[in-house]
Amino acid sequence: MKQIIVAGIHTGVGKTVVAALLIKALNASYWKPIQCGTPKDSEWVKNFTGNHCYPSSVFLKTPCSPHLAAKKEGIRLHAQNLQPPKHAGLLIIEGTGGILSPLNETETWIDAAAPWQAGWILVHRHYLGSLNHFLLTIEALKQRQIPLLGIVFNGDGDLATEEMLMQKANSRCLGRLLWEKQFTKSRIQKIASSWKSTLHSALGM
Repeated sequence: MKQIIVAGIHTGVGKTVVAALLIKALNASYWKPIQCGTPKDSEWVKNFTGNHCYPSSVFLKTPCSPHLAAKKEGIRLHAQNLQPPKHAGLLIIEGTGGILSPLNETETWIDAAAPWQAGWILVHRHYLGSLNHFLLTIEALKQRQIPLLGIVFNGDGDLATEEMLMQKANSRCLGRLLWEKQFTKSRIQKIASSWKSTLHSALGM
């Protein structure tokens, strides 16, 4: 496996932090195909990991849905135009918003990412409505026959509920995060180190 996609059940669930943790634990590079708004997630990841970050294929100034941000800037996004950079080693790819974030009137982010021959990791953050968002995301992945490598749970949740979600997704937990307002480099390194064994085992590395 040379590519892992970090997808989220919604926007603001912690994809960038999880991507940084995977990068440190697996000594990988980073790429976010579409960046909407600033600060750029690649700059945050680079600052907290020191690992190589490829520039986004599309940078849009407006912090909103890709299709709307693109429209505001007079461009049109196409799924087929988004292709991972040529890379050595493992590449962590961070999605934009949820997996069905629209690129244009007919295509969504998953339409671009599904053909990339990558493993997928889903980030779930605990909030009111998150269970519905999780299950809808799982349905969308199943429809496209995209298997999950695992799930990362973010926030203070109920373990029994998390077990139920894993059963419905037919997947496993790769890590749990406590919701934190601010991370430090040492905190990222500590969490990544604690995840390393589980990740290597789950990914067959």
